Amino acid sequence: MKQRKTRTLMGIILTLLMLIPVFQDSRPALLQRFEYDLYDIRLKHFAKREQDPRIVIVDVDEKSLAEQGRWPWNRAKLAQLLDQLFDHYGVAIAGFDMVFSEADSSIDLEQLTTLLLEADQIPDLQHFLQQLNPDQRLAAAIRERPVVLGYSFDRSDRQLQAGDPGIAVIQSSPLLDQQPIPRASGIIASVDGLHSQQAYSGFFDNPMVDSDGVYRRVPMLQKYQGQYYPSLSLAIWLALFDERQVIPEFEADLFGDHQALVAISAGGQKIPVDSSAAMLVPYRGGKGSFPYISATDVMNGLAEPAQLNGAIVLIGTSAAGLLDLRVTPVSSRYPGVEVHANILSGLLDNRIFSEPDYTAAVEIIQLLISGILLSVLIPRSSVTFSTLITLGWAACLTAFNLYAWQSLYWVIPLGYTLFLVLLLYLFQQTTGYFFETRNVKQLAGQFGHYIPPEVVRELGRQEEGVHLSGENRDMTIFFSDIRGFTRISEQLAPQQLTRMMNIYLTEMTHIIHLQHGTVDKYIGDAVMAFWGAPLKDDDHVRHGLDAALAMLQQLPIVNQRLVAEGLPEVEIGIGLHAGIMSVGNMGSEFRMAYTVMGDAVNLASRLEGLTRFYGCPLLVSGELCERLPGYIYRQIDRVQVKGRLEPVELFQPMSVANTEDADLAERVASFNQGVALYREQQWASSRERFQQWLAHTPSDSVATIYLQRIAELEQNSPGKEWHAVFSHQLK
Repeated sequence: MKQRKTRTLMGIILTLLMLIPVFQDSRPALLQRFEYDLYDIRLKHFAKREQDPRIVIVDVDEKSLAEQGRWPWNRAKLAQLLDQLFDHYGVAIAGFDMVFSEADSSIDLEQLTTLLLEADQIPDLQHFLQQLNPDQRLAAAIRERPVVLGYSFDRSDRQLQAGDPGIAVIQSSPLLDQQPIPRASGIIASVDGLHSQQAYSGFFDNPMVDSDGVYRRVPMLQKYQGQYYPSLSLAIWLALFDERQVIPEFEADLFGDHQALVAISAGGQKIPVDSSAAMLVPYRGGKGSFPYISATDVMNGLAEPAQLNGAIVLIGTSAAGLLDLRVTPVSSRYPGVEVHANILSGLLDNRIFSEPDYTAAVEIIQLLISGILLSVLIPRSSVTFSTLITLGWAACLTAFNLYAWQSLYWVIPLGYTLFLVLLLYLFQQTTGYFFETRNVKQLAGQFGHYIPPEVVRELGRQEEGVHLSGENRDMTIFFSDIRGFTRISEQLAPQQLTRMMNIYLTEMTHIIHLQHGTVDKYIGDAVMAFWGAPLKDDDHVRHGLDAALAMLQQLPIVNQRLVAEGLPEVEIGIGLHAGIMSVGNMGSEFRMAYTVMGDAVNLASRLEGLTRFYGCPLLVSGELCERLPGYIYRQIDRVQVKGRLEPVELFQPMSVANTEDADLAERVASFNQGVALYREQQWASSRERFQQWLAHTPSDSVATIYLQRIAELEQNSPGKEWHAVFSHQLK
């Protein structure tokens, strides 16, 4: 009991220690990586794995570079691309996942040739140069069209100021300024000639890549010069609904100390974000979750109109040489433009995963319940059952987590809790093994000479421990003795006597151990043993009787060994009784012994002594006989022994009742009928039964005793008050 409480307390302390990194938000890197891996597994397993035709990626791929020339293209080509998208294909909106941070001074020779051929007179040089200016050509293509340009914030010490981010979506506010939203010190945006022509723009850089370099979350806002600007995907979303403002939403954090950002409202949509204004990217699947159309096919009018009509178009690149490939949970080479596409798709479907601030409370509750549950149950369970408990609880945690993921779009941390479950399981099993090993060693020292090793091991697994101070128990007690041992010992040399006793006691003790018995002591040639302690045994009566019968069966083999070594054969007598007795450590301050005492013990000793008088190798009490049917018992006598007022019925177990020796069962039944007739003073009928027994077993002492008694009683009638009780007052 004490060990169990100690293990429970240690498990709870371990749980509380594991909570510290959660409160401090400083989990070990290895466990954080495990959490990331579990997140990625869930994301890939529940991915939609089907294309979203509402969003189309116009791809500057290898084919486009081969046909249109190396990057960067003359911006007149990009203007041609926009003209085709809006005028020929009728797209809803277009966003550039690229930045035009420097003026384009290149000349498109094809455009120059066309202008010269179409001119009917020498053109005005300034007007002619304006027509050839690729930036103005692209600016004209952007004008009054729903086009969103991208830019990149800079967080270096250089504080680059190339271009302008456009219109902020949230002005500075004290509450928002308290949030850990990424802050930029510089910007790399498109040249003013392009930027002034469009109303919407957004950043495409990601300062919140996880520690393992994977794109799992993207900030929807960044702070620059005291104002907040949208990401490219958020800017496209606002442009779809012709909105220019974003409304932040706050809730009290777990401890109520301050207000935490939990969502932003844009375009009629509530977008769950964390306090850093970042949202988890709702990846639909691997690369190709959206239709890809080569940019050169659009420019040449070869694209399928049905794919582009009314679509949201993102213009980006998947070409490896242009370095826009990212590491994501679904692929290690994932086009950056498709990250924005996944965010827009999630917004359209209202399928946005989130880690609300209260998920920290959920995780803490998970950890506390797991710690208390396993710390209480595992020390009280076997290894098998505790393993099943641990696996079952881990399955429940996982099932709840998957339900929250799939149905509520909640991302509840799972890895740290599963690690605690595993740690507690291993810790409890290890400490349990340590305590069990120590218990077994202690018990082996106390009982190793008396009980079998398997019983010692079982005692070590007992939760309640072993009571040594003394208690009353229902047990079976056994005494055995060698007949004529004094005469035998006088005939043998000390070495021979030692050898004989070693052979005999080893075999008999082995049988007691096989039947889960405890050897109390050896008293010269006598053996005292009991069943039912220190390990409780609900079947102790059967085990004791089976041990006694097995000894009688083994005795001829023992005698063969003795004769082979020149030693005399032995005969034994066994007394067996079951009842309530005291068991525990008894003795003095100088010497203690784990033993039994009581009237039941004395009676078993008397039964062993009576085996000499009746010439029976085994005698058991009537109480034992009643408690253990299923054996063939020969009724021996009703006696009064020294120290007991009540008569005792004596029986000799002959065999198990289900043996095939039907003749034995019939003869024993006839003998028992003879005893009953004897007690009814029907002398003639009783004599006939005993004579029949002697005809089959001439040397039987019990039948001879009854015939002698009948002869005496026929001459001296005992009277009607006679109870057929024979008194034995000697020990």
